[in-house]
Amino acid sequence: MPCVYSFKLKVGMDRQDLQRLFSACDVNKSGKIEYEDFMVVCRELNVPSTEVKTLFNKFDVDKVGYVDFGDFSARFNEVSETLDFTALGEVRHERTAWDEFEDTMEGDTGFLGNGREQVAELYQQLHSTSDFSLLRQYEAVIKVLVKECKDQLSDSQQLETSLRRVEEMTSRQLTELEEDLQQQLAQMEDRVRKEERQRMEAAIGEIQKKHEAEVAELRAAVQRLRKHQEQSQQGSPRTDVQQLRNRIREMTQENEQLRSSSLSAQTSVSILQTELDQLKNEYADERRRTREGNQ
Repeated sequence: MPCVYSFKLKVGMDRQDLQRLFSACDVNKSGKIEYEDFMVVCRELNVPSTEVKTLFNKFDVDKVGYVDFGDFSARFNEVSETLDFTALGEVRHERTAWDEFEDTMEGDTGFLGNGREQVAELYQQLHSTSDFSLLRQYEAVIKVLVKECKDQLSDSQQLETSLRRVEEMTSRQLTELEEDLQQQLAQMEDRVRKEERQRMEAAIGEIQKKHEAEVAELRAAVQRLRKHQEQSQQGSPRTDVQQLRNRIREMTQENEQLRSSSLSAQTSVSILQTELDQLKNEYADERRRTREGNQ
């Protein structure tokens, strides 16, 4: 069973108490508790490593990878039943003027980033001089800096959102373009196959017609020869036989030409198929280069 820690904070914790706890957990003083910060805190509280991720996810309800003060304060009561935050030594330290000022900023000083510690150090030095007029001016400068940092962060987030939308739109357009090209390629292949099939059928039909005509002519010649043999008892039929042989030889040559034409048509079909395959390969290469360019 998971280890459960006792929690003994005073009832009705106010915002300042929560801010102090948040600052104690904010190891890097970045204004937000990242997972690495949370791991450090959990090690100090002897939380089993198997429970760290689960506890962090209770705070990080938005799944953004960090916990801001709003998430911390909203989910504090639930998580405090498991974690004994009072064990953190940072919570019990003496309050400083900078801590009080941070309370008024409601955690926004975290937007100062890496320069926060230097700003805090200078604030403490000015406070120690008791020159409260100068201190108030410095506080005003800090507020302006915080506002500028927040605005820059907001602008960056808007730019990221715009960039993400552009990327999504580009990806969607590329997908539509690929689908359109695929459709056009398929239509072109179907059209080419249909046209080639029609040409082949026409060529075969023409060959069949010529063959039938030649067969009919050959039969007629045979009939004429037989009739001539029956009617002619004198003279030599060798001349008619020779003519018939010549005609048969001519028809044989024509058949060879027809076969050659058929082979040529088949060769044209093979060449056309090769060109179609090459077009497919070029399209695939172009699509790959387009994707690599977008990445």
